[in-house]
Amino acid sequence: MDSSLVIELVLLALRMAVVLAGPTLLTVLVIGIVLGAIQSATQINEPSMVFVPKMLAVMFVIGITGPATLGIFVDYVREMITRIPAIAG
Repeated sequence: MDSSLVIELVLLALRMAVVLAGPTLLTVLVIGIVLGAIQSATQINEPSMVFVPKMLAVMFVIGITGPATLGIFVDYVREMITRIPAIAG
């Protein structure tokens, strides 16, 4: 196995991780920052005030981006499976 092939496979895997997890993590980050600022301004430190909106936002984002990310992931898995003979031989 060539080192350039290994580097290419690692970069593809990292790209796939960013594409699959990016929208959800970005949503949680934005919601957390906004709610943290609101909690700081109002001095209300209720854990459920942060958890419930984050959970609802994550469910919404997964519902919206789920089919697209699933399609991207299936294409990635197909590509990896078709590369098995090249990697092994």
